Amino acid sequence: MLITNATIVTWETENRILEDHALLIENGIIQEIGKSAELETRHPAIERLEARGQYVMPGSICAHTHFYGAYARGMAIPGPAPKDFPEILQKLWWPLDRSLDVESIRYSVLPCLVDAIKHGTTTLFDHHASPNAIRGSLDIIANEVEKSGLRAVLCYEVTDRDGEEKMKAGIEENLRFLKRTKSPLLAGTFGLHASLTLSDSSLALCRQSVPDSVGFHIHT
Repeated sequence: MLITNATIVTWETENRILEDHALLIENGIIQEIGKSAELETRHPAIERLEARGQYVMPGSICAHTHFYGAYARGMAIPGPAPKDFPEILQKLWWPLDRSLDVESIRYSVLPCLVDAIKHGTTTLFDHHASPNAIRGSLDIIANEVEKSGLRAVLCYEVTDRDGEEKMKAGIEENLRFLKRTKSPLLAGTFGLHASLTLSDSSLALCRQSVPDSVGFHIHT
């Protein structure tokens, strides 16, 4: 494909802005950038997309998000306002993620993907938790990401806050998804909540379970 008549924001060191330029894309990779007239002459038969002077720039990357946080937008917390972060977890985030089921997981992903597309974000690192719907939860998210054409790096949050059985189920969900992921649009990491909800023994078990090639996604 040849994208023509674009205003290209390069994000180079000098951050040049190239007006009336074109991008030649082959097999999903930008092969060449040059003046529109020049590339149009050299590639007369290729499929074209007329940018009409609009901006073309590298996609943004969101390095940490929670898709299910879409449900927290505008949500009021009953009772007095939380005094600190642990209270925010106890009064908002933990009741929210414990309420998630298969259907609500899927619907939480959709507005986040739409927002990403509208704002030029092409890759998202999502840190998921649904203590009452653990197994297969990452597949639900992955399916919606693939439909959107965006890229995502997914993980499940391992934590001790819901007991040992669910902590181990979280480990298994991470490992299952890491083995299952074959799509060029998807990758996996191993999710950990934070030091305030993970014991040393649980952290050690996570470390023993994960191949050296896999990274961790953790709250500090």
